[in-house]
Amino acid sequence: MRWLFAILISFSATGAWADGVDRDAICTELAQDYVEKHQKSRDYRLYRIFDFYSSKIDACIYVEAKLFGTSVQVRDLTGVVFKGHENLLLDCDARGIDDVSIETVRLHRGDVEELPVKDWMSDGLGGPARTVKTAEIPLTRRDCEAALERWLVRWNG
Repeated sequence: MRWLFAILISFSATGAWADGVDRDAICTELAQDYVEKHQKSRDYRLYRIFDFYSSKIDACIYVEAKLFGTSVQVRDLTGVVFKGHENLLLDCDARGIDDVSIETVRLHRGDVEELPVKDWMSDGLGGPARTVKTAEIPLTRRDCEAALERWLVRWNG
C-alpha cells in the first residue's frame, strides 16, 4: 500500500511546475503549517501524513492516516473546493466514509450549505455517507486505506 502512495504522488509532480510556480513546495509549506497548528492536540508519531498538489482539483491536498486504529482524512488546504471554512474531502473511520462529490460541490460554486448531504456526499461506493447513515459493520484500517487508495487514483495528478 505504501509504495502505491509513493507512485501516485510522484506522478502528480509534473503538473506542479506548469507555469513556473512550485505548487508542490507551496503545498508542503501549507501542510507544515497545518501540522504545526494541530500538533498540540494530536501525536503525529501515530500518523502517516503526506501532501501533494492535485492538478485535477487545482488544490493542495493533505492526507492524514492513523497508523493504529481507523482514521483517514483528506483535506483541501487551499480552500478551492468549498466556500467558507470546510476543507474535508474524505473522512473515514470505524463508523463509515464521507466522500465529497467534488464535481457536485463545484457545480454549486462550493456552497452546498442548503443542499441535502446525500446530494453531495457518499461513501465513495454509491452508498450513503457516514454522515447520513453509519456503516452496519465497523470499518477497519484496511477499509479506510482502500477508500484512500480509490480517492488518490481518482484525484491525484
